[in-house]
Amino acid sequence: MQVIIHQWAFDGSFDQLASLPRQELVNDWFGYDVEPSAEFAFATDGQYLWFLAARSKEATVHPDARPGQFQQELWKYDLAEWFLAAGDGTNYWEFNLAPNGAWWACAFSDTRRANEDIPAPLAVDTKSILTDEGWCAMARIPLNELRGVDVRDCKLAATFILDTPDQIFLTTADDLSGQPDFHRPDCFSTPILK
Repeated sequence: MQVIIHQWAFDGSFDQLASLPRQELVNDWFGYDVEPSAEFAFATDGQYLWFLAARSKEATVHPDARPGQFQQELWKYDLAEWFLAAGDGTNYWEFNLAPNGAWWACAFSDTRRANEDIPAPLAVDTKSILTDEGWCAMARIPLNELRGVDVRDCKLAATFILDTPDQIFLTTADDLSGQPDFHRPDCFSTPILK
């Protein structure tokens, strides 16, 4: 599935992000229907990468996750993620966003090889709505802090881990062979910039 990145000719906002049309993931890694589906949207205003993830179902959030704060191991609970890879290399970023707006990010120099020379972004801003009936989380990440990749020449995958403790795995990547593994930069697709 090809991901759309909406290009804004003006400074973005969370309100504008929330109003964008959303793409849906309706099947898990193994092809089973996911009800309700997971929704996402991406945008850029030239300064930031904006990401929205939502689902109309209660979420299980990491117990130490605090809204807007960096938190490791978010993947052990419900979350949305994106993987942004350099268009012509092995560098890529992983970004995790919990339903309550907690986040985590890491740069990689190759598959599952963290690049210790590149720190996580410092100026990430998030906003979330979390209820018993569903959630919507949004993040704004400075493009200049995503060193090693360029949103204008990249490959991108949106992913979700949901229904903790019986986790299901969803991705826009086309190769779903084997067991769930989102760290497959060669399977990310070139996004549509519109």
